[in-house]
Amino acid sequence: MRRFIILALIFLLGVTSIAQPLINSPAAVLLEVNNGQILWEKNPEEKRQIASITKIMTMILVLEALERGQFSLEDMVTVSEDSKRQGGSQIWLETGETMSVNDLLYSLAVGSANDSAVALAEFHSGSESAFVEKMNQKALELGLTSTHFINSNGLPPSSHRVLEGEHYSTAKDVALMTFYAYKLPSFAKLVSTYEYTVRPNQKGEVVLYNYNKLFLRGYPGADGVKTGMIEASGYCLSGSAIRDDLRLIAVVLGAKSNNERYKDIVRVLDYGFNNYQGILLADKEIMLKEVPVSHGKKDKLLVYPRANLQVTLKKGTDLKPDLEMQVSDYIKAPVKKGDIVGLLRAKIDAEVVAEMEVVAGEEIEKATLWQEISRSFYQLLGINKV
Repeated sequence: MRRFIILALIFLLGVTSIAQPLINSPAAVLLEVNNGQILWEKNPEEKRQIASITKIMTMILVLEALERGQFSLEDMVTVSEDSKRQGGSQIWLETGETMSVNDLLYSLAVGSANDSAVALAEFHSGSESAFVEKMNQKALELGLTSTHFINSNGLPPSSHRVLEGEHYSTAKDVALMTFYAYKLPSFAKLVSTYEYTVRPNQKGEVVLYNYNKLFLRGYPGADGVKTGMIEASGYCLSGSAIRDDLRLIAVVLGAKSNNERYKDIVRVLDYGFNNYQGILLADKEIMLKEVPVSHGKKDKLLVYPRANLQVTLKKGTDLKPDLEMQVSDYIKAPVKKGDIVGLLRAKIDAEVVAEMEVVAGEEIEKATLWQEISRSFYQLLGINKV
C-alpha cells in the first residue's frame, strides 16, 4: 500500500497542470506503460461491449503460442466453413484455403478480419469455443475481472456466439489488456502497420488499410492499437502513442461517431503528454558493472538491465528515484547470455517505484581443469592472472 501511495504522490505533485480532459465518450482510461499506472479515468469499470477490440486478446493468445513454440509464423492454417461465414470486416477466406499464421495475424491487426480471428482460434485450440475459454482464462490471469468473451472477434452475440453469457469489458480492463500485449514480441509491429496485402499477385489479392488510420496518421507519436465498432458498443478505440521515454495507452468506449472517438482520444493523450514525462533510469544497452566470476574462463562478467528501466513522473516534480542494484558478490560459471543475475530497483524515500532484472551480457564457459590449476598457481605467487 505504501508503494502505491508514493506512486500517487509522484503523479500528483509538481507544477500546475492543464485541465482534466473533457470528453463525450461515456468511458475512458489513460495508462502509462513504464509502470502501468492509471493517470486519468472516466467510468473506468463500467461494463460495455467492445466490438473488435476483442481481437487484442486473440492476438495475445496467438503471440504467446508463437513465443513458446506451439507453432510458427510460417505454419499454414486450413480455413473451415465456420471461419468463412463470419460477417463484417474480413478477407473473404474460402473453405479449404490455406494461409500462413503470419498473414492471418496481419489481416487481424490491420484489416480487423473476423474470419481470420476464427481461423487462428481454431488453429490454436482445435475449436473456437476452446480458444474463447482460454481467452477468459487469460483475462482472469491478468486481473481483468470485469471482462468476459463469447467469441474471438467481437461480433454481436446475435450473429456470432460460441459461449454462453455476455460479451463485455471495461475501459480499465482494455487498457490493462493492451498494456500486457505490448510486452509480447511483434505486437507493436503488428498494430502499427498501416498497409498489408494478403494473397499478393494471386486471385483474391486484398490490400488492407488499418482501420485505425485516422489516429495513426493524425496524432504525433501514434503507433496503435485497435478500433472497434458495432451498434451495441458504439465507436471504441484502444490507442497508443509514444514520445521520448513515455508511452501512453488511452482507451475510449462508446463514442457516437468515428470523429468523436478520435477527438476524445486526442484530448486524453494530450492531457497525458502535457502533464507527465518518462525518465530513463537505466539503458539496456549500457553496462551497469563488472561482476567477479568464479571457476570461469573469464574472471569478469558484464551485466546489463534486461530492458530499459523507466519511470513516469509528473512534470516539474523534484522527486527523483535513487537506484539500488542487488547482485551477488561473484557469479559462478558457467553463465549464459541473458541469465538473470540480480535486480535493479528505483526507490523514492526507500519505497520501490520500479524494478528491472539484471542479466548477463555475455556467455562465460566453465574453466578447464588446466585453467583452474594455472590460476591457483599464479594466486600462490601473488600474481593476478585469468
